[in-house]
Amino acid sequence: IELLEPATPAEHAGVAVPPAHGQQAAAATTPVPLVGEIAAGSPVVAEENVEEVLALPESLVGHGSLFMLRVRGDSMIDAGIYDGDLVVVRQQPVVEQGDMCAAMIEGEATVKHFRRTPEGGIALEPANPAYEPIVVGEYEASGVLGRVVTVLRRI
Repeated sequence: IELLEPATPAEHAGVAVPPAHGQQAAAATTPVPLVGEIAAGSPVVAEENVEEVLALPESLVGHGSLFMLRVRGDSMIDAGIYDGDLVVVRQQPVVEQGDMCAAMIEGEATVKHFRRTPEGGIALEPANPAYEPIVVGEYEASGVLGRVVTVLRRI
């Protein structure tokens, strides 16, 4: 038998009541799928691409259609992103100058800084001087998957 506490007048009125001293409020979370390998042309969060789904705090990742990619390589180390880190990406077809984004280039997902070139193309710039920017035309730039909003690392 479960005993229920009677609702307070504030709860009946739909008023949010802060937790009592020493208690923590439950943090709002959002499910974020970890996407492994992405085949060219398939939807990023297609069921067959999802390795697992993590419930992450909304205060950390925000809102929107989100997914995670596992970083491979060291092209973004000067931005504090290392091999094995997880990046949370908000799906959006347009990103702003300087945003860190995920993009599909020749069937591979990559994480780079987004820059428009004076010629009207796109440069996906690494954060490691050992790598060259990936310069693509406007058509190839349609492969932008979204903006990186959070980086997760297990230490």
